[in-house]
Amino acid sequence: MRKLFSTKRRIAIASATTVLALAGGGAAFAYFTSTGTGTGTATVGTASPFTVTQASTSGSMLPGSGTTTITYTVTNTGTGAQSYATDSVALPTFPTTTDATSGGTRITGCTASWFTPTITDDPGLNTSIAGGDSVTVTVTVTMTDTGTDQTACAGKTPDVNLTVGAV
Repeated sequence: MRKLFSTKRRIAIASATTVLALAGGGAAFAYFTSTGTGTGTATVGTASPFTVTQASTSGSMLPGSGTTTITYTVTNTGTGAQSYATDSVALPTFPTTTDATSGGTRITGCTASWFTPTITDDPGLNTSIAGGDSVTVTVTVTMTDTGTDQTACAGKTPDVNLTVGAV
């Protein structure tokens, strides 16, 4: 050991090495603490309208008897799941009249209120429908016997509108 520190030059090298080692070691422990925050945005999609199409019709009705059953296909046109939230069914009337329509055309003398449409099967309100998937809704329609001439409705195909809502 003595021989290692016997010259001034070796002592100077040893001292410089010690100083550099201590300085480097001290740098490893010297740092600042801080915090930071940032704000970003996320994009939320919107509900897409369901498409409602008539899939089939069966049966016929007369005043006071029989029913027509209409099956509709309700499709979620969006990419995300949507809830089948509301549904209603009605016979539209021709503007400014009480007459039913067929293909949007007035059936003169055939009163829309003579028909009673009822949703008899649906997926259940608040049912989640995946994007692109479909469900079936069944509606039955009856015709009331009013005790008056209802010949204007004979052989006609009154429009039946199914309206559904999504959330």
